[in-house]
Amino acid sequence: MTSWTRYIGCVTFAAFLLTGCGTATDENADEPQEDSVKEGNEGNTSQGDNRNDRSDNKVRLMEQNLQYTINGEAIEKTAFLKKSDNQPFSLYVLQQFRLSTEEPGKDIVFLTEDDSIYMRIELLKADVNWDEVEKNVQAQLKSISETIRDPSLDVEGGTGFEVESESGDDVITSILLKDEKAPVRLTIFTKKDRDYRDAFLVMAKTLMKG
Repeated sequence: MTSWTRYIGCVTFAAFLLTGCGTATDENADEPQEDSVKEGNEGNTSQGDNRNDRSDNKVRLMEQNLQYTINGEAIEKTAFLKKSDNQPFSLYVLQQFRLSTEEPGKDIVFLTEDDSIYMRIELLKADVNWDEVEKNVQAQLKSISETIRDPSLDVEGGTGFEVESESGDDVITSILLKDEKAPVRLTIFTKKDRDYRDAFLVMAKTLMKG
């Protein structure tokens, strides 16, 4: 047997051992990546997130369809799983929105075509005093308008407060999601004629801490 033949035999045998031991492969190496991964203002998708995300030992698919309403019109669109690099959470973001850091401890999800329409996300401590938070929220809203109303939104397990600007064009909505595992304070800024509140709330309900 020539030295070249012995070399081929050794390589073949080594390959056999690697195969038999279950060598890990990247099943998604050839899968196309969603365009928003390249956008610099997000920074929410890492190279290891090709297919799913494992948070709290739960597998989350990289995309799912979300249903919501805008000014009474029912809509269904694809949302993509995004991770905050500012706070320990992930959520599904509809394709016409972007997730971005606002400041330490605060992220925003904004409408790409009009960034004055956005939702601020603040994770709260597990032992949060909800009475104090509600007083703080109402005090801030009263600085905009003395008339605070209950928003007509489905806020199961939470509390909502809402005011309009003096012009009546802008709507500011504060939502407190009182989840024991992931208590969250949301502040939503929308327009009276562009009511994206339900879209923001639907995205926020997919938030998972960790």
